[in-house]
Amino acid sequence: MKTTFSWICTLGLGLAAPICAAPAEVEIGGEYQLALIHTDDGLNLEAKQTKETDFAIRAAKIALRGKLSDQISWNVLFMADKSELERYWLTNKVSDNFDVAIGQQKIKVYGWHRRLSSSAVSPVRGAVLDYNPLKDKMAVDLTYKLAGTFSLSFIKDYFDTSTTCQADGTGCKSWNGKDVQKQPAVAFEWIGAFGEIQPLVQFANYDRGNSSTASAGVRYKTDTLDTYVDFTQDTRNEKGVGASGKAEDLKNTITGLAIYGEWKLEGGYTPFWHISTLGVDQYTAPGQKQRQTNENGKLDDNEQTAALGLWFDLWGTYYRPYVAVARYAGDYADPEDASKTEQRTKLDVLTGITGKF
Repeated sequence: MKTTFSWICTLGLGLAAPICAAPAEVEIGGEYQLALIHTDDGLNLEAKQTKETDFAIRAAKIALRGKLSDQISWNVLFMADKSELERYWLTNKVSDNFDVAIGQQKIKVYGWHRRLSSSAVSPVRGAVLDYNPLKDKMAVDLTYKLAGTFSLSFIKDYFDTSTTCQADGTGCKSWNGKDVQKQPAVAFEWIGAFGEIQPLVQFANYDRGNSSTASAGVRYKTDTLDTYVDFTQDTRNEKGVGASGKAEDLKNTITGLAIYGEWKLEGGYTPFWHISTLGVDQYTAPGQKQRQTNENGKLDDNEQTAALGLWFDLWGTYYRPYVAVARYAGDYADPEDASKTEQRTKLDVLTGITGKF
């Protein structure tokens, strides 16, 4: 949907002549996902395991974008289902190859899975995305296009608020707990362009340089096949105190693998598959044993997701029904013998509609 407005530039705001001279085109779009989900949830102990069927509005988003001039454009993404402003940014197209964007943006980390997953196109997502420390942040992003795309972002740094900082600086899990803006996080991304093959490399340094995340993957895209695989490793150092009484890093390493693919068949049918894993190597004090099982009812470690589904693409991206089966599994401490583990699973049968316009 497109609407044209004439901007009034006589308000004494010092707007540049090129901006005032050009009319602004505003495009209105959005995305949504509705789902009917039957869940057989076996992640809790046996007495608390449940089976239920529920209707869910997984997303209802409104997107607005427009131009202030031939060089300057703006974007706003509003989550109608949560009444929250998700992202907003200005982009200055400096040249055909160079863009500068400023505002709250989707930060380019966690691989193809993060880049291509959205509420409108991904009914199944991997748990590793929940650990992303730089989801949507205020940032300045510099993008240069030459035989692919290079991007460098300067981001409002990560701050773990799960523990309240005390006046003396103790109690902060994040190194940035007392001075969030003294050193911005930095993220780099490269996407290669080799015909149907697109390799991707990402690296980000955050939390005052004490933590980092890196992703590497490849996407293969043709008219009928679209598939990718990527691996992410997030090394997050919480602020801690060592045996000597001095501050030190308490290292936690999060790793995730994601594989996705879809194959367009004749007649408007598109089968898709999803496989992902999540592993967390937690900091363990000397002499202590690391926890290697999930908490009751939660998948926060050694998680495996596998899903198969079918898109019905007869109506394009505006109206895209689907059916899918997704299985989530992980290891838990055996309630009868804590030295042993048992695997618990959750099974979802989904049918729903996604749309993007």
